[in-house]
Amino acid sequence: MRLTVFAAMFAFLLWGAPAFAGSAPDFDGDGISDGIDNCSTAGNTDQDDTDGDDCGNLCDADYDQSGVVGLGDYGLFGVAFGGSDSLYCHTEPNPPCSVGLDDFGFFGAAFGGAPGPSGTTPGTTACPL
Repeated sequence: MRLTVFAAMFAFLLWGAPAFAGSAPDFDGDGISDGIDNCSTAGNTDQDDTDGDDCGNLCDADYDQSGVVGLGDYGLFGVAFGGSDSLYCHTEPNPPCSVGLDDFGFFGAAFGGAPGPSGTTPGTTACPL
């Protein structure tokens, strides 16, 4: 009996488990499951995270790490506008980039909110959602 249970578990791990591995939720369809995706609402296969806070660039306009996209971030973005600092670029692949109107649109849409969501750092200041 014990050997049969062990054999069944071994067979599941060997042949059955891989079928379940790809079944984790992936809301944005980028191939990265939500639990480990650093930006689970926008497809970002590269998982770019220029500032290293585990909240991906496509979900993170909180440049001053305050937990809210606000006036401090606006000032930082304004200085970077027209340049090539990849922290302020919200397109993929990243880098290279040029901070422009598309990035400003992203920033404007994020203004007043919290960065995220991220499956890697939920509940933290860096990416609270």
